[in-house]
Amino acid sequence: MNRLRPVYEQASARLDGKAGTRAQTHKHIASRTVRLLDPPVTSMRAKRLVQSALTASAFDGEVAQELREQPDVSQLSARAQNQLERVVNDADFLPVWFLQRGADLRRTVAQVQARSPAGVQMNGTGFLVGPGLLLTNAHVLDWSDIGGESLDVIVHGSTVVFDFEQRFDGSYAPMATFRLDPETLLLASPWNELDYVLVALAPRSVDGKVAVTDYGYNRLTAELGKVARGEPVFIIQHPLGKEKQVVLNENRLIERDERSTVLVYEADTNSGSSGSPVYNRQWEVVALHHAPQIARNENGEVLSIDGGVWTEAQGPDRIQFLALNEGIRISSILHDLIRVFGDYRQSNAIQAPQRLTSEGAGKLEIMLQTLGATPDALVAPVPVAEKAPAQDASPTRRYPRPD
Repeated sequence: MNRLRPVYEQASARLDGKAGTRAQTHKHIASRTVRLLDPPVTSMRAKRLVQSALTASAFDGEVAQELREQPDVSQLSARAQNQLERVVNDADFLPVWFLQRGADLRRTVAQVQARSPAGVQMNGTGFLVGPGLLLTNAHVLDWSDIGGESLDVIVHGSTVVFDFEQRFDGSYAPMATFRLDPETLLLASPWNELDYVLVALAPRSVDGKVAVTDYGYNRLTAELGKVARGEPVFIIQHPLGKEKQVVLNENRLIERDERSTVLVYEADTNSGSSGSPVYNRQWEVVALHHAPQIARNENGEVLSIDGGVWTEAQGPDRIQFLALNEGIRISSILHDLIRVFGDYRQSNAIQAPQRLTSEGAGKLEIMLQTLGATPDALVAPVPVAEKAPAQDASPTRRYPRPD
C-alpha cells in the first residue's frame, strides 16, 4: 500500500503547469489589484458578499448598493474598488465572529480511519455535510487504484474519530468514534472523476455516549461567488493522521476555471489531509481537498521530506509535497448528488456499490435543501434533528454549515 497514488500523480502533473498562474496571482496580490484578476467572478463574489448583512457591514452603505447594481467591477467608483479590494485581499483584519464560527465548525471535521479486512489502515479526513452524513475523498475509502480493496469492502471496517484535537494546556479532548453506515447511504464518484464519498454514520458513537447530531454539520450551497481568485482560503485537516490542525496563513486561491471541476490553491497539506474541507473567510465550504503537488528533482524522481529520492519502502508519509493543491469544487459535487438523487427518485434504484434507503434519501434531501442558498441562510444555525426548513424559510441551527 506504499505505492504513489495515481490521484496524486495526475493532480501533481496538472499543478506543475500552474507556475505562471501562481506568479500572476501573487503579482496582483502585491499590487492590491486582486479584484481585477477575474472581473466576472469578482462581480459574483461582490454580489454574494453584499447579500448578507454579516458581510455587507464591511462596506459603506453607498458602496454596498453600488456593488449590488454595477455588474462590471472595472466600472466601480474608486471608493467601491478600494473597499472591495480590502475585503477580498486584506488577510490581516478579520471580524471576531471568525474565531467563534471556525471553533464551531471545526467540530464537524473528523479523522477517517480506513481499514481493510486484514487490518491495514490508512488515514484521511472527512467532515459532516448533512444530518449524520460525512463527505470525504473516494481515494480515502477505495484502494483499488493501488491494487487494494475497493470501496464496498473498505467502508465496512472503517471508522471516523471526532474531537481528536489538542487543548491549550497540552491535554487532549475526549474523542468519539463512529462506525460508518453504508447500508443507509453510500454515494460516490471515482478518484479520477469527482473523487468523493458521501456516507452515513451510525447515530451514536461506538461507546454509546455521543450522538452524531451533537456535532452539527456544514451547510453547503452550489451558488457561485463563494470565493474569487487571489482570496485567502483555510483548511481544517488531520495531516499524517495526527490531531486536528488548521491552516490559516498565506493560503490563496490561485486558479478557478469555470470549465473545470477543481480549484487550485496554496496550503500546507500532507498525507491524511485528503477529504478536508476548504473554506473561504466566511467559513463557507468551497472545495473538498483532493491532492497536493509532489516535489521532484531534475530527473523527475519523487523527493522525500529529507530531500533525497523517495522510495515506496519509505511509505507515503515521507513524500515531500509543495505548496499547490487541488480541491474538488463543492458546487460540482452538489450538482452530481442532485443528478444521482433525481435518478433515484425516478427509478427507486441506485447503482451498486452505492446504496440509498428511504432513511438515507431523507437525510440527503435535508442536506440538499440549501443548494441555492444565500449566505444568510447558511450562517443561521439549524437543529439537525429537525426537518429542513422550506426554501424560503430561514434555518436555525447551532453549528452552521458554511459554503
